[in-house]
Amino acid sequence: MGKICQKLLENSLSAALSSIEIYNKPDFKYREEIFTILNVNSWELLLKAKILKGAGDDVTALYVLKDGNPKLNRNGHPLTVEILGAMRLTGLDPVIAENLTSLVEIRDSAVHFYNSEALSYLVYTLGVASLRNYQKLIKTWFDRSLTEYNFYILPLAFAYNFKTLSMIDCDKEPEAVAQLLKTVSAKQTSLPNGSEFHLVCEVSAEIRAAKKFVEDGPDITIGVISNDDASSAVVVKVQRLTDRYPISYYEMLDRVRGGAPGVKQGEIDKAIRELSIKGNPKFSAYNFRTRTQEEKHKNSGVLPSGIACIYNDDAVRLLIQTLSADRNNAIPA
Repeated sequence: MGKICQKLLENSLSAALSSIEIYNKPDFKYREEIFTILNVNSWELLLKAKILKGAGDDVTALYVLKDGNPKLNRNGHPLTVEILGAMRLTGLDPVIAENLTSLVEIRDSAVHFYNSEALSYLVYTLGVASLRNYQKLIKTWFDRSLTEYNFYILPLAFAYNFKTLSMIDCDKEPEAVAQLLKTVSAKQTSLPNGSEFHLVCEVSAEIRAAKKFVEDGPDITIGVISNDDASSAVVVKVQRLTDRYPISYYEMLDRVRGGAPGVKQGEIDKAIRELSIKGNPKFSAYNFRTRTQEEKHKNSGVLPSGIACIYNDDAVRLLIQTLSADRNNAIPA
């Protein structure tokens, strides 16, 4: 991959991740506008990277031509294709093209946004679909993935009522918003079925009250199985304590000694006490043999005799880092 192509690709990823970060902020007053601007920018950079990849990193492939010569911008530099032109050059799937066209329309009118819950929901549905399409193409074109990074794509929020686009009463919306909603809703029915890409991703949510998920505690993991069809499912399962803290005390000793050669068991035990690792859920947990034993500890604060403490990788890393630093500081200059 050429240098210019690589730079555009990295900038595209940065813009996509920034759009997600902005949207996920708990209280951000300009959320939809900034998300849309960054999301469209990430797509434009991705499409340009794709064009350059096919052109052997020849930047002239991006130039807008007039009478066979590059058209210049106000600064006298060659003008490059904008996103709609890049979409045509890459021959995007019609579903992706319609999704991006809708987001571009929203971006171009961002300064005229209305305080509309319906428009916020439309950005949500288009945005989720856009990111799913982006993830698929960046993997296909460049073997890169958004899953390399730790984030959650536009998580569910209690701020939305999650009704479908067809249920939104457009007559109650400002004219510009109503027209945009009607256009996207019409595209849903006019586009061919069976595409592997998405115009919008709408949300169906159900909230049910429950006294407790499980009797043994709140350690629950949630995963989404996505097959790009109606059979996709959300799986909720209890995570075992040993999955979260898989390392015994003696295994921990061996790993720390391997990472910080020369340290003694007494030094490790001292560091565990000083760093308050034992019993800290960030690093360890007590492995009670019975529920009665655990309940007695909760009520009295007294640990049973001989209770074992199990650890995670974070505890091992912290101990190695601390003990290695202590040992280096102890060496005379």
